[in-house]
Amino acid sequence: MLRRLFIVVAVLLLSVSALAQESFVTEDDLRTIIQDYVSEDTPGMVIVVEDYGEIYAAAGGAANVDTSEPLQTDDYFRIGSMTKPMLAATVLSLVEDGELSLDDPLADYVPGDIVAKIANAEAATVREALQMTSGITDYLNTDAFFDTVEDDPTFYWTAETTLEFAYGLPADFAPGTDYEYSNSNYNLLHIAIETVTGQPLADVMEARVFSPAGMDTCYLETQATFAQNIVRGYEDNGDGTYFDMTEVNDGVGMGDGGVVCTAPDLVKFLPALVNGDIIGGEMLAEMLTPVDDGEGGQYGLGISYEDDPDDGLMIFHGGATNGFEGMMMQLVDEELTVVVLTNMVDNDNVTPALDDAITLAFGDY
Repeated sequence: MLRRLFIVVAVLLLSVSALAQESFVTEDDLRTIIQDYVSEDTPGMVIVVEDYGEIYAAAGGAANVDTSEPLQTDDYFRIGSMTKPMLAATVLSLVEDGELSLDDPLADYVPGDIVAKIANAEAATVREALQMTSGITDYLNTDAFFDTVEDDPTFYWTAETTLEFAYGLPADFAPGTDYEYSNSNYNLLHIAIETVTGQPLADVMEARVFSPAGMDTCYLETQATFAQNIVRGYEDNGDGTYFDMTEVNDGVGMGDGGVVCTAPDLVKFLPALVNGDIIGGEMLAEMLTPVDDGEGGQYGLGISYEDDPDDGLMIFHGGATNGFEGMMMQLVDEELTVVVLTNMVDNDNVTPALDDAITLAFGDY
């Protein structure tokens, strides 16, 4: 069954009791971790660690299971909802420049014919959309979107056409009164950014996120670049075979999950964010002011957040889309960032592999 999953990963309970004084990471050890989860004839995995300013990368498994082409560390992946903190940073950059305000209604920046058809879109603020407290229901909450994808897997979606599946649906709650993860928020923000700037979101994100962070391989997928450059992405059929989802368009290129990137460039994002290369300290503080997600975690403006008494501040986000899944995390106090990318959706190995990589970095692997 075709489906699209955008995940915010629950807080990882990492047992790190001592500060790392030197890097224990080696690429051979990263390869050993990967070999625990993939083989040469299964979809693969890339792990990249930035530790003390050094980047370590390893890959294993197949970029193409039909040809057994091995996965490489510099291969391109769809990153799904790991796009959301990048979209949030784009919004906050525009706030810095006075082109948006966090506490203005979304309706100030989104065409009225869309606002009128989506419950809460008139009252919810930009901040509430970023933080998933708008109450605007997720366009993925019904089967209708996925049925449409199955009926026409080559249809090219826009932010506006995805939101049609939220038209007429009731709000989840009044704005600002609760938390509910909803991709509709980020496609509304996609539209808001393009309305304010008069430019395609792809160009705005390049100028305000990818270029300042040195993420040279990263881009928002567009109709012109659809399914180009990237490795093949799969779904497990459950019988030792895999369904190739690479050219199934389940809404790629949207603000809620449309970025393509290599792992060595993706690992640059969280350090660049925290170090002030993308937004300044005031906006970063706004981004890292969280609300409870109702499941034991916290969510800021487009970023999952945990301030652990032992491990310090952890910021992270997971993502999954057609054929791909992964996660990025930074232990801010340790200046340690880890990215795990896989070319198979519904991959239960992402979180364990990330945990293994962090354990390795602290010399306990």
